Amino acid sequence: MRLPEDLFPYQSEDLTRLLSTSEGFLNLSEMGTGKTPVALGLSKLGNYKKTLVVCPKTLRWEWARQINDWCGFEPTVASKSSTRRLDALADEFLGNTPENPFFICNYETFRSEQHRTLLGIVNFDLIVLDEAHKIRTPTTSQFRGLKEFLEVHNNSRVIAMTGSPIVNRPDDLYSLLTITRPIQFPSRMRNEFIREHCWIIPRRYGMKVVGVRDPAKLQALVKSFSIQRMKKEVLPFLPDKYYRMVNLEMDPTQREVYDRAKDELLIELDNGETIRSASVLALLTRLRQLNLDPGILGINSVPSTKTDFLLELIDELGDQKLVVFSTFEGYISLLSDKLKDIPHIVITGKTPAEDRMVHVKRFQEDPNCKLALGTMQTMGEGITMSAASNVILMDRWWSPTVNDQAVDRLHRIGQKNSVQVILPVVKDSIDQSMDKVLKGKYKFILDALGQPFPYEVMEGVLDDIREEAGRHVPRY
Repeated sequence: MRLPEDLFPYQSEDLTRLLSTSEGFLNLSEMGTGKTPVALGLSKLGNYKKTLVVCPKTLRWEWARQINDWCGFEPTVASKSSTRRLDALADEFLGNTPENPFFICNYETFRSEQHRTLLGIVNFDLIVLDEAHKIRTPTTSQFRGLKEFLEVHNNSRVIAMTGSPIVNRPDDLYSLLTITRPIQFPSRMRNEFIREHCWIIPRRYGMKVVGVRDPAKLQALVKSFSIQRMKKEVLPFLPDKYYRMVNLEMDPTQREVYDRAKDELLIELDNGETIRSASVLALLTRLRQLNLDPGILGINSVPSTKTDFLLELIDELGDQKLVVFSTFEGYISLLSDKLKDIPHIVITGKTPAEDRMVHVKRFQEDPNCKLALGTMQTMGEGITMSAASNVILMDRWWSPTVNDQAVDRLHRIGQKNSVQVILPVVKDSIDQSMDKVLKGKYKFILDALGQPFPYEVMEGVLDDIREEAGRHVPRY
């Protein structure tokens, strides 16, 4: 592939816009629209001598592949080991490897002062932050470390890329503004930004953001230094994506176990626990696991309605490939054991990063490999699985960002068929609470950016539990 000749017209337009300024910029285009080639085109045509790519550790080797494909370089890639993370960079200083214009590391690198110092020896004139929503929380050590690094090396140009700029609240966006344009949006002005652009409710330990004051004003501000492309706008040739929600009835034995866990949660709340307490969160997680498959918790004698449905679906699809997502690594392991007679791949947090692209390649190219099983947190970002046109979310995460990213592993450039997204929903379960939460979150992000995304989770869930229980549960 060649740059810029092989870019789509809209990518060429985006590249031209980035080349027209030397300031920090946001690429907030939807997942699957091809942000990576635009960033690499900027590195090449902007005459940047050294480019630092910072991404989640699961995406380091995918970035290496794309740099090789588009630019013809074998980039230097940081190790996943916390103690040997920058050995490759140190070897380059010593002249043991040829000079390379690209270095790739993950966000955790910036937690260590020693690593920041070593990185600082190189004069990176362009820094590309991929999946930049990973640094949305200003209190984390990796956000603080990255910010400190950029303050010392303030001549570097920063490009932040994410299709999910807001994960929980509109003020998530301010972290990206601070990183890319620190003079215009200094960290100390975060609260002022929130008060100006958001509706807030005072709380004992700060303030709760409940909405956007003037959507048009905030959107205009962000659009002045951002790119926001939607797939429907720029990829009209991409097949449709449609959702099939399947209503299921819980097995009586499973229902009995599930209801006991729900009652335990209600008792915990009646005892006055706040909804943010570890005990309540643990019970809520257990409820989600029991609804998915009691086998995750070692209760192997109790059947799972969702797992039974999945096994029937696999038979129904025949030779068609299927991608299966869950938020629980234990469930993926359980499924892998049940499906051991069917050729499949597994990608979870336990899968070595170096092996993940090998698995993806097998799924994409081997007609006998019918199934891909993986967690949303690992298999749900940065890879292409367009060999399949069927995907099932066995359970969903509280944020539409995570769920949409998983689905878009299939719905992207290279997909030739309409993508069927299957959502198994169990009647009278936490699935209904999840639906309510996710639907409520979309408006929040629509107001902030003109794109769909989330809001606050726990209150809506517990409202549903209160209503279903028919009794009062204390609020926080």
